[in-house]
Amino acid sequence: MRERITYFHPPGAAIDPKQLEIRDTIVKGPATEAVREHKITLTLPELPSELASLLRDLQDLHLRWATSASYETLEPFSSRVSPGLHVSYTPLKKDYDPEKLCTALQAFGRLDCSSEEVYISLPNEEEKAPSTSFFYNELEKLDGFAKRLSTVVCSGPTAGECRKQLQDLKDAVSLDISYDSTSDSVKLQALWPLQQREISVPASPKGRTEVGILGIDAPPNMEAHQIGASGVLTVIGENKEPSPVIFAFEARHRAAPGSFTSKFQQPTGLHPTLQLSLSGASPPTDGEAECAPYAYFTFPKVIFADRYQLAGDLFLASKNLTATKYVSEPVDLEAPAYTTKPWGSNVLLELAPPKDGAAETAWTVEVPLHLRYLKPTPTGKEEAGIPYPVVFWACDSGEEVPYSVSPFDRVSLGYDGLFSPSTKFWHVSPESEAGGRLINNIKVPVVTEGASQWVGVGTAAVVAVGFLWVLLKLVGGYAKSGHSTVTEKAEDDKKKQ
Repeated sequence: MRERITYFHPPGAAIDPKQLEIRDTIVKGPATEAVREHKITLTLPELPSELASLLRDLQDLHLRWATSASYETLEPFSSRVSPGLHVSYTPLKKDYDPEKLCTALQAFGRLDCSSEEVYISLPNEEEKAPSTSFFYNELEKLDGFAKRLSTVVCSGPTAGECRKQLQDLKDAVSLDISYDSTSDSVKLQALWPLQQREISVPASPKGRTEVGILGIDAPPNMEAHQIGASGVLTVIGENKEPSPVIFAFEARHRAAPGSFTSKFQQPTGLHPTLQLSLSGASPPTDGEAECAPYAYFTFPKVIFADRYQLAGDLFLASKNLTATKYVSEPVDLEAPAYTTKPWGSNVLLELAPPKDGAAETAWTVEVPLHLRYLKPTPTGKEEAGIPYPVVFWACDSGEEVPYSVSPFDRVSLGYDGLFSPSTKFWHVSPESEAGGRLINNIKVPVVTEGASQWVGVGTAAVVAVGFLWVLLKLVGGYAKSGHSTVTEKAEDDKKKQ
């Protein structure tokens, strides 16, 4: 097992290495403003046998979770996903049954994921290969996951410290769990936001623990498209003094200037419009060959975007949209939410910023959406939470870039697979409209439970009245037509006589 804890501080917040207390079992230091990342790498033999058996049936597995709370971060931790739990997996065989995986996912809470119909398929260039399946759930906290996991992995004399570290997950803003059959290893990566925090890292009893205290820097010969970092590193139990380091690396995800907010226009009705307001309109850099702004949406089944409505160029232009780049399938445009099998849908839209816009030019985007019918409720109303999208500038230089060598690289976020491997993502930071949450709440009108019975009776009555009206019209028309025919025949007989 390998463990890496990194404290990444902003400029001016570095600490004196002499203030670090380095022992054989722990590293301690004074409080400093920093982002904290905790990364653990395990091999399959180090996992519980049931979990290892589950992973051996998969080519890869990626779990991405993000908090619904607004938070601050620093480069190189700029990448984002919409709030909630995102799960994608590729089986080794086409006839894979996801029920075994779903059972393991119950560690996060009660998730409806055992049926293949719940998942959506992600694009796959290889036709004969098993497709990658994707699932989403509106999970806002990791408290339950930390509690359940502690009963499985924490035991022995270090159980108390193990439970404490897992309990810290309740304050994390993101969690990644990845498995790749080519490396035969599992990586767990948690991130805590930028805030004042004390440096305290105990040694892992089962492996190597590396501690880094770093900040942004500019090492010699660093190229314009790279990020530089400097600071100190130490390995608990191996080093008595921290080792100074300075290095540069390619960053797939960067922080773009400006911010955005997301809200529903009022009144919403059954066809609400989601409005994105962006504070800047200029591409993040001048050195990239091609840059365009995008928004990647994760819509629970209660709401969806109509791909046909978003197909017209003139309509898109009126909403400050350029094109619909991707809509996941299937998306039933008519079914109510309670009969819809898939969890929901993903949509990638290319945005149309104002031409010749200055960096500080504010602009808005409108996305027309449609609510599904929900089950009747006692109040006649239901509230749904729609997570903020991910907004970014995608810049493609067309050149092969070794992003994977970065110690902080992050992949399989959903939208990155829709672009070429040479694409760099400049993320626009989201700002909460109210309450500090990156969730848009919307009230959905539904039928009142008591009235739902009368709806059926009323519908039947309307159908019956309509049927009788049509029948009377047909009978009346036939009688009139028949009488006219008899009269005409009588007149013809008289003429013949």
